[in-house]
Amino acid sequence: MYLANRTPPSLQVYDTSLGPTGVPRNVATGSSDICRAASSLTVFDPGAGERAYVTCFQDGQVYVVDPSGQTQVDDIVTVGRGPYGVAGIMGRKQLFVSNFLEDTIAVIDVDPTSRTRNRVVLRIGIPRAP
Repeated sequence: MYLANRTPPSLQVYDTSLGPTGVPRNVATGSSDICRAASSLTVFDPGAGERAYVTCFQDGQVYVVDPSGQTQVDDIVTVGRGPYGVAGIMGRKQLFVSNFLEDTIAVIDVDPTSRTRNRVVLRIGIPRAP
């Protein structure tokens, strides 16, 4: 299970598998510092292992976190003003991020073999002025 915390700003990873008695373990297995005001997250495997993608509303960014091992931030992608919702499309290896404050959708390439990995490759809509 993944939890995006605002205070302190962190992504926490929990093992919720059943223990020998049939009760969930509910043990923290990792934590990573992330942005202020995390607004949503999705977990997606673009082909190189699971990644947690956390939208950062105030900073206009998406944090890309590898939840295995040390739970480290792999990358930070600037996407636009007020990123909120996030969803992945497996067949295309793309992530779609809605930018609430500018009425756009940023499309991020998450293909691990691509030169544009973890970069915005398309913006849908015309940004509204601040």
